[in-house]
Amino acid sequence: MGSVTVRSGRMILGSVLLLSEFKISKKIGMKFIVIEGIDGSGKSTQIGMLMKYLENRSIPYRHIHFPRTDAPYYGELIARFLRGDFGNIGRVDPYLVAMLYAGDRKDAAPLLKSWLDSGCILLLDRYVYSNVAFQCAKINNQKEREALRQWILSLEYEHNGIPRPDLNILLDVPSDFTRSQLKPDRKGGERGYLQGHRDIHENDLEFQRKVRETYLWQASLSDDFKIIRCAGACGSMLPPDAIFREVLAVTGF
Repeated sequence: MGSVTVRSGRMILGSVLLLSEFKISKKIGMKFIVIEGIDGSGKSTQIGMLMKYLENRSIPYRHIHFPRTDAPYYGELIARFLRGDFGNIGRVDPYLVAMLYAGDRKDAAPLLKSWLDSGCILLLDRYVYSNVAFQCAKINNQKEREALRQWILSLEYEHNGIPRPDLNILLDVPSDFTRSQLKPDRKGGERGYLQGHRDIHENDLEFQRKVRETYLWQASLSDDFKIIRCAGACGSMLPPDAIFREVLAVTGF
């Protein structure tokens, strides 16, 4: 599931940004952008369109998909968890699962900081709010859910000291679209971590519903979390281009 993409437009020499390109990226207020959503919500599609948009304008950027299931230690354990090696969704304490995802981001933090310092736009597919959504969705008691949310935010941003995004975008999609996307034969270039198994999160549509509700709850509490409604007037999924126009509008690109 994890991946790193390095793109820097057409004017990069080695690892040095040419001045003209650096000035272009400096004009953009949003430097660190995360796209969030339940599984099958079209995050990869919108990230890909954003990358193409920046490439066409010779604006340097970097991209990472979390979790990085091909990364050692934390990534390996996350892959095993998602394959069901440790049991079903409710078998492992959500605090322990949250630690794995947080550890993966902590390991990646120096790289993220170096890219931001270089003047690149940073595009992430999932980040801290995914941890909040997927782990808190496993808890029914509201007080306990809030305690876990605060614990995750403190762990990741304060204790681990990972960089904070300028903007988190939630793609809120119709339930029927999610159901159609999460079929057993779902394909993808970043799914080798499953080794022929089903992802335990994707395999549970009721859990995905709870994750969506938790995302919306988190977004209601955070000024840096913007919701893009991806359903049309009749409840069907909007075309990718229409959603992308909304993405551009909230990013300011």
